[in-house]
Amino acid sequence: MITLLILAGSGLAILALIGLNAWLGGWTPSRIDSLDAALERFRRDYLDIAPAGSVLSSDGKAVLIADANSASTGMVIAQGDILVSRLVAPEDVAEARPDGASLMIRFRDFTFPSTRIELADDAEAARWAARLQGAH
Repeated sequence: MITLLILAGSGLAILALIGLNAWLGGWTPSRIDSLDAALERFRRDYLDIAPAGSVLSSDGKAVLIADANSASTGMVIAQGDILVSRLVAPEDVAEARPDGASLMIRFRDFTFPSTRIELADDAEAARWAARLQGAH
C-alpha cells in the first residue's frame, strides 16, 4: 500500500512539474526568424560553405542552402526547442521528392530519418529535390 502511495505521489509531482513548465512557456517550439539569421547560424557550424542560393520554408521551420563548391546542401531545421544544422551530400539522401509545394526527404541516417519542408510552390520543391539527389 505504501508503495502504491509513493508511486501515485511521484506521478502527481511529475504531472505538476510538466504543468508548471507548460504554464511558464517552457515548451515554445523553435522557429527560424529570418533567412539571414539561419545563414549566420549555419556559417558558425560550417565555415567553408559558399552559399549559392537559399530558401526559407513557408512555415519558418527550415532553411535549405545550396553550396556553390559542391553538390552538398546545407540545412537548418527547427527541431523541438533548438535549431539543428546539417550539411547533406546526395549520398546521404535515400529519397527526395516533391509533393506539391512540400519537399519530402528521407535520409539514410537513422538519427534523422525523414522530414517534410513546406516551400512556396511546386517548382521550388522540385528544384530542391533534384539538388538533394545530386542533379544540381
